[in-house]
Amino acid sequence: PCGFCTFDTITSLLLGVLRFLHDNIFHDWSLSIVFLVVIVRTLLHPLTRWTQVRMAVFGKQMSGIGPKQKLIQERYKDDPSKLQQETAKLWREEGISPAGFLGCLPAFAQTPVWIALSAVLFFAVELRHQHAFYGVFQSAQKPEWITWWFLGDLAEPDAIIHFGRAITTLPILGPITSINLLPVLLGIVFFIQQKYLQPPTATQMTPEQEMQAKMMKWMTVFMFPVMMYNAPAGLALYFTVNSTLAIIESKWIRAHMDKHGMLDMDKIRAAREARRAAKGSAPKGGVMSALQQYAEKKQQDAQR
Repeated sequence: PCGFCTFDTITSLLLGVLRFLHDNIFHDWSLSIVFLVVIVRTLLHPLTRWTQVRMAVFGKQMSGIGPKQKLIQERYKDDPSKLQQETAKLWREEGISPAGFLGCLPAFAQTPVWIALSAVLFFAVELRHQHAFYGVFQSAQKPEWITWWFLGDLAEPDAIIHFGRAITTLPILGPITSINLLPVLLGIVFFIQQKYLQPPTATQMTPEQEMQAKMMKWMTVFMFPVMMYNAPAGLALYFTVNSTLAIIESKWIRAHMDKHGMLDMDKIRAAREARRAAKGSAPKGGVMSALQQYAEKKQQDAQR
């Protein structure tokens, strides 16, 4: 119940902001959608930046110890207990905290916001029969272009070419009454995001894992735009703008990390050694590392 109350609160808040942008600033629902996405991404930017930086540093550290970890795996492949101990020891020596795995968790905190925003745009009755961008596409329409109604109704598919009737019905898409442009643009944006902005994997993958990763990429590029083909144009516009801003934001965060040398392993090691010297104690890896050391000690006591 609390989860539904929170979701309902987020939905009501986003709908209120959307209405405010329309009624008081833009008087156009499409521009209100665009700037609502800008506002949400701006508010979530600190969390997004923290997540991406943490995951990038963790991936860089894991890539750096790849050869050493592979030797340990080959040496102790028949002794899982020893393999775990030596791996933990290597991580402590390299200053890698298991908490790095948790770097992706803050991203899940954003999920309810984006789901709520999608629900707002999917069910908002205000978008029905509303032109996009002040009806600029309809003003350019010639009288003989009877079937051209591009972005003429934000509650319907964008319909850059409308057939006037359903020419066929497909299992996933449903009735095909038009050629829609925004889902195609969304697929292109997803392709760019997958190809150029996905961070490298932290560890070497097996051929089976590489094949699964490729399948997931192509499913994202093709399946989601297909499912969005007959979605309301306002919702497709939201996803397209949001994904485009995500690409720009990721490029800015990467440039910020490169500018400040946040992925320079020498600087990372130097900062780690400086922290150790300041503490004047033996190397520690945080709470997760302390728990891991405690578990190892208990295991050794049990073996003795």
